[in-house]
Amino acid sequence: MQTKKSVCISNGQENMSCPHCGKVMQTVEYYTARPINQEVRQQNYNTQQIITTYTDVNHHWGNLCLSCAYENEKKKRTFGLILLMGGGVLSFGSMMIGLILSSIAQSKGGNVGASLMLPMALMCIFLILAVFGIAIFSEMNALQPKRVRSKEQLYALFEKCIKKEVPQSGIVYLSPWLAAQLKKK
Repeated sequence: MQTKKSVCISNGQENMSCPHCGKVMQTVEYYTARPINQEVRQQNYNTQQIITTYTDVNHHWGNLCLSCAYENEKKKRTFGLILLMGGGVLSFGSMMIGLILSSIAQSKGGNVGASLMLPMALMCIFLILAVFGIAIFSEMNALQPKRVRSKEQLYALFEKCIKKEVPQSGIVYLSPWLAAQLKKK
């Protein structure tokens, strides 16, 4: 049984090689901070402004191995693809059965609506499964290592991975563009 590889390094450097696969890891700039106070101000009837005060704001460079992350999610991608294809085929099959049953009911002078009820309900359920499958497959396929990403996309992937692998109580992760908006007292 293959264990999941760690894909994030919280304190890394540029052009760092992955300890698992040896490929060059993506470098991500980020900040950590500790929230100490949160104040809610009413702007108008529908809008509130939330002001958070942070302490211990620290700058970091982290690394993310997209090759290992992509490999870790292989089972989920496969599951999503199976749900997508299975749901699509079963949905199509239910629709075809519904059409056949409705044609038979119509030719015999029966209730066409009643003959369509179960196949169409099953078609909808299988379509929902297919949509879940494509959502799972797309999310896991977003880790594809050869894809070109912006700094924002890379930061979002890094934040998601680092929170799973290195959870820290009381610490929040801030992007460089969010940290630049912080006001110093």
